[in-house]
Amino acid sequence: MKWSIVLLGLAAASAVAGTDDQKQPRTLGNTAVMHVYYYAPKSLEVTYVDSFLFKDEQSCKDAIPKALMIATPFASQGDLVSASCVGMNPPEAVRHPNKQESQGATEL
Repeated sequence: MKWSIVLLGLAAASAVAGTDDQKQPRTLGNTAVMHVYYYAPKSLEVTYVDSFLFKDEQSCKDAIPKALMIATPFASQGDLVSASCVGMNPPEAVRHPNKQESQGATEL
């Protein structure tokens, strides 16, 4: 009996210790995300958010009407539903790293 309690304690401790080095899963190939917001109409408090990845921003925007039709029946307690798309637009320095270096450089 004592050994089973010790083994359960060790298993729980190792499970908790292993969570520190976990990283977010990567899903490559997507450059836009749709956020579907469920919110209380009187207070405008967000009650829940769903996020869906898309290959590009235009396909995300095209899917908004269908997403709202699907999500609206699942809103609870009179919540309303809204959706928006966010495209990935990295800073200019990330897109063109050589431009920033060449601004102060001269050619020989």
